[in-house]
Amino acid sequence: MVGADWRIPSPVSAAVLSESEWGEVWGSLGGRPEKSIRLRPQLALGAGQCLELPYVSEQVPWYSGGCYLPGVVQPAACLEHAAGLFFVQDAGSMLALRLLNVQPWEQVADICAAPGAKASAILEVVGPGGGFLLANETIQSRQSVLSLSLARVGFPGYVVTGVDPERLSGGLSAVFDAVLVDAPCSGQSMVARDRQSLAAFSESQVRHSAARQRRILSHAARLVRPGGRLVYSTCTFATAENEGAAAWFLGEHGNWCEEPEPGLECWRSAEFPGGYRVWPHRDRCAGGYAIRLRRMDGGGSGAWERLSCEDFEAASCWDDAGVGRLTGVHLETRGRQRFGWSERACRAVLECAVSGPEVAYQPAKHWLPSHVLALRRDGGWDPASVLELGDAEARKYLEGQALGSCGAGWHVVRWRGNPLGWVHSHPARANNCLPSAARQRLPARPAGGGGK
Repeated sequence: MVGADWRIPSPVSAAVLSESEWGEVWGSLGGRPEKSIRLRPQLALGAGQCLELPYVSEQVPWYSGGCYLPGVVQPAACLEHAAGLFFVQDAGSMLALRLLNVQPWEQVADICAAPGAKASAILEVVGPGGGFLLANETIQSRQSVLSLSLARVGFPGYVVTGVDPERLSGGLSAVFDAVLVDAPCSGQSMVARDRQSLAAFSESQVRHSAARQRRILSHAARLVRPGGRLVYSTCTFATAENEGAAAWFLGEHGNWCEEPEPGLECWRSAEFPGGYRVWPHRDRCAGGYAIRLRRMDGGGSGAWERLSCEDFEAASCWDDAGVGRLTGVHLETRGRQRFGWSERACRAVLECAVSGPEVAYQPAKHWLPSHVLALRRDGGWDPASVLELGDAEARKYLEGQALGSCGAGWHVVRWRGNPLGWVHSHPARANNCLPSAARQRLPARPAGGGGK
């Protein structure tokens, strides 16, 4: 437990933070950081309505789509969150998104992507915009939460992979416009959330993390096309894992440079090679570091061989023809799952895939439409039937309750135009097909302070 009467020596260089101010950082670790959220951009809504937040909010100064929620304890306890209109995300982690500055048409790789806060933000831009996201996570137990985070976005232009960055760089060299390395780190800022112990400040842990970060950075850099960019970020304070890792990389890779971001001068690090820091005692967040690196040489880009896609009959995907119409995808069956890969994907990416835009699954004998399919917002998906719910019925649905019969067959459930999942209706009732991981009990009014 963090105590006010003693503290661990500062892991931050004096050029970045004075010893006295380290005392303020240390004191802030005794409490939890303020809650913040990231809003879904307008272009990623599809047919969903853009709604006002049920909370009083204040904008995060370094990220236009971020909001602080003063006094709110459980921001996810509302229909707006269940409908995917915002994602809960620490304001500090939005710093990397500002530096990445993803454009709609780009091919982007997130190398250490779970649990998916940054990856989902990237997909909200490239999904409706014509680009593509590779979201990689090597720890198998973290891949399911990453997949669910991306499914909530509702656009199929992504793949989830689970391989070491060295293998990725071997098959996908120089093909990405932007690469994000939100590196595994000692996690010193997570002490305030009780998700990390004081062992995060040990010299051995910092050395171990820094060595791993260097290896990941070296392989991730090989994925970036000439002229492209790499953003490196952590959620720790130690200089060795932040400016130190970036300085090592630039010393080993002469064809790269640090690229500043206009408008972030007050968060700029004074330690070479720069980058940006946010702090828990100053910036209403857990804390973090991010730096943007640009590849300067004029070498050749790698080949991105796109898939051939086609329209197909519903009977070739689901056993029930009354599900809907899906166009412009590459249909692939893997065991008891069927995926509808985007035409923007390439074959080399799919060779590493562990998950993606699932359209059907086979729990027993029959092929059923997947939850991921129900959440889609793009124009390539047209469900056969939609069931629009009011507030009270939507809460019942999210709890997992059955609804009244709405005619035979499959229906996509929506709340104010935003998809929630499936029901399969029979004469007596409509069975709730919401996966257990997506079910939640919501209060009649949002938990916490604020409110409009």
